[in-house]
Amino acid sequence: MQKSYFHNNKSTSKSKGLKINIPLQYIDQKRVVDINRLLNRVRIEKKNKTKREIIFYSSITLALGFFLNLVITIN
Repeated sequence: MQKSYFHNNKSTSKSKGLKINIPLQYIDQKRVVDINRLLNRVRIEKKNKTKREIIFYSSITLALGFFLNLVITIN
C-alpha cells in the first residue's frame, strides 16, 4: 500500500497553491532488482571514471609541457 502526501511547489510565484502528489516508498516493499543491470552500471561507471582520470592527467601533462616549452623559449 502506498501513501502519499502533498508538497507545495515553491519554484515559481504562479504555482502558489499548486499541490504535487509525491508517493512515499516503504522499506518493507519488495522490489525486483536485476543484478546484471546493476553490475553493468558499475562497470560502465568505472570505465568512465578511468577515462576521465586519463584525460585529466593528460591535460595536466600537456599544459605543463607547453608551459615548460614557453619558459625555455623565453630564456
